[in-house]
Amino acid sequence: MSELSVSNVQKSFMQGQAKIDVLKGVTHHFEKNKSYAITGPSGSGKSTFIHLLAGLDTPTQGSIFFDGTDIKTFVPTQRQQFLNRSVGLVFQQAHLIRELCVIENVMLKGMIEGADRKSLRSLAEQMLNKVGLNGKADHNPFSLSGGEQQRVAIARALFNKPAFLLADEPTGNLDVQTGKQIVELLLACQQEWHMGIIVSSHDTYVSERMEKVLRLENGLLV
Repeated sequence: MSELSVSNVQKSFMQGQAKIDVLKGVTHHFEKNKSYAITGPSGSGKSTFIHLLAGLDTPTQGSIFFDGTDIKTFVPTQRQQFLNRSVGLVFQQAHLIRELCVIENVMLKGMIEGADRKSLRSLAEQMLNKVGLNGKADHNPFSLSGGEQQRVAIARALFNKPAFLLADEPTGNLDVQTGKQIVELLLACQQEWHMGIIVSSHDTYVSERMEKVLRLENGLLV
């Protein structure tokens, strides 16, 4: 069973001449097939923590392990495989590519790996059907509503059925009802594919629906 863990992770930034300590020694073990909410006030480091877990940023000190291997030791091919297959990423902004239609945005991970385009499209159609967008495959993503764009981003993140879905404020730009629908969609996919889900959010509905709630406060995870 896949595992994602952090050991004494610290992260600091320089702001002018001042050093800002965002994370001050975070240690935690995340299990596949469990759901976690990361809560805390604005500026507490929730987004930074998600970016570190995804390998999009590196800790100032400490280590992040995926299946027992420190991700900072990954060679480029391992890092690409980690991002393409082991983790799926969803952010507050959908970050869709304007030049690609909806289904091509969903297929992106497979396209990067050079997989057969016909089989990729078939799988992408299944994903779009799962997120309720089966009639939007050939649309321009920017013709969709904010909630629909976020569903495309989720379909893209889930395309390769990752071990962990990492989401940073995925409902932040959505109305309450659409936000709830997105949360339920994530949990339904988790149940089906036995993923781990780690979601940073201010949304109380997110923390109510996740199995475990962790709070970032004063640089520590409690």
